Amino acid sequence: MTTSKILFKENLHVETISSIDAKIYIVDEVFELLQKAYESVKGGLHFISRDDLILNTAMWKVIYNDINIIGVVIYKAKQGFKMVAMGLSEKLHHTFKQITKKMLVYIFKTTFSKTWMELSEGAERFVLKNGGENFILPNHLAAKLTGKDILELCDDGIHYKRMINGVVKTKILLGNPKTTSYSHNVSSINSIITITKRGTAWEK
Repeated sequence: MTTSKILFKENLHVETISSIDAKIYIVDEVFELLQKAYESVKGGLHFISRDDLILNTAMWKVIYNDINIIGVVIYKAKQGFKMVAMGLSEKLHHTFKQITKKMLVYIFKTTFSKTWMELSEGAERFVLKNGGENFILPNHLAAKLTGKDILELCDDGIHYKRMINGVVKTKILLGNPKTTSYSHNVSSINSIITITKRGTAWEK
């Protein structure tokens, strides 16, 4: 089965999409939404084309209002499922946008234990204040999980720096990657969370 649906209030629902055919059917709308969502993000969207988005991802969580796509979360198959992009439609008015954000939070809270992600800037603040703090991973795992060169491990034990699309970005790891060398333990990370709350200006 390649799609599933979760119903919310009114005409809102979330579908999980994984087949190539299903992705092709909605890729224009999804790609345009993501491009606009990442316009102001340093380094921009990591997918250079619609084909790249279709072929190099494993699963899409798509938020619909009737037949209109208003939000999306994209995952790659890497050390389990890695969340690699997310966005909401810029066309939403304030009240409806808040409802859609709650749906985005629902997606994250139901997948934190099954997926993992790298976060920075606004995405980091958004996820951390919506349940992500219990799934923070130590920064010494960054090189192994990402398979990329890490420029610096920050002193807080959480953040690290690496080059993305020609831009040096400060990131954190969060979630539950599928690797035999690491098992997420909430109690073991409590001291790191305490440091983060003291040292990072979280968005309220």
